[in-house]
Amino acid sequence: MEGHRYEQAAPGPSDELNLIIVSHGLAIRVFLTKWFKWTVEQFEYLNNLGNSEFRVMQLGVGGDYSLAVHHTDEEMQQWGLSADMIADQRWRAHAARGDWNEKCPWYLDRFFDQFADSRSEDGGRE
Repeated sequence: MEGHRYEQAAPGPSDELNLIIVSHGLAIRVFLTKWFKWTVEQFEYLNNLGNSEFRVMQLGVGGDYSLAVHHTDEEMQQWGLSADMIADQRWRAHAARGDWNEKCPWYLDRFFDQFADSRSEDGGRE
């Protein structure tokens, strides 16, 4: 989806391309966690999908995929998304494609915080 590998005709984004992933709730949660770079703790709060339930990741106007394009805040809250995760989804629905690398410190800081205090006796080099 990211590399436009599924486009058949003209190069560039296509509004006519749709992908459907049919799977069990746990696999969908894992997929969404990986795609949106959620933490393990965030993943654990997510609810499994019920039978015949679905989630729609839709391309936003800025070129990034988001659950908030198709779903309401209330739906996302019922699925177990935190207020921060919902705000991120709303932001992704409108953000320019390259912006999220610089403006999503809420998961990067948590991921790399284990290295903040890891200094060795040789001046910080390990």
